[in-house]
Amino acid sequence: MQLIKKNGLFIFWVILFAHCVFIYYGKTEYRHITKLLLIPLLFTYLVLNVKKSAFHNSKNIIYAGLIFAFLGDLMLIYTGKWFFMAGMVAFMLTHICYTLFFLKAGQFQFRKATEFFLAAIVVTLLAMQLLQFLKPYLGDLLIPVKIYMAAICIMTASAANLLGNKLMKVIATTFFLPGAALFVLSDSVLALNQFIYKDPFLDIVVMLSYGYAQCLLVQGFTRYLKI
Repeated sequence: MQLIKKNGLFIFWVILFAHCVFIYYGKTEYRHITKLLLIPLLFTYLVLNVKKSAFHNSKNIIYAGLIFAFLGDLMLIYTGKWFFMAGMVAFMLTHICYTLFFLKAGQFQFRKATEFFLAAIVVTLLAMQLLQFLKPYLGDLLIPVKIYMAAICIMTASAANLLGNKLMKVIATTFFLPGAALFVLSDSVLALNQFIYKDPFLDIVVMLSYGYAQCLLVQGFTRYLKI
């Protein structure tokens, strides 16, 4: 456990790059294994590096978000509409958990939420453009995709809201907002590749941006839970 506590992030990146190599060479059986190691490794790193006797509610919210992310990874290993739907629901729950954490950590107040609303406008406009592009290909997944997009937009805006909090600004700038933005990038490329392009190289883009996003967010959670 000491190895993961001290070098967990380095091990994470080694596994992530190995995963991308397996994608590139079409080693499906190995890429499934490496993919399912990523979130448990970050989860373990987080648990080992935070205070044991503080932030119980925040820790439970974060842990739940990571568990849902692992379930999303598991569902997206399989092909088919229903597995894709299940994965989307799992990741939507991840975004809800992260949103709850960001709002709690930033002590959200509507009258002081300038950053939240500005970010919400920007990501919503981007989401609308992406949705317009994807719409002809979505079929009966249009409504679920709209709901998912709303969830990730709110999560990103909630991360941006932390910029208005003096205690959280540095962590938000360094970890939470870049992590949320990379999550948006990953999900956008995933949607494009799932419904239109079907390009293995884009799978690598998805995994690198997704892995980096989760790594940044976990680093931010770790810093916060040590305060």
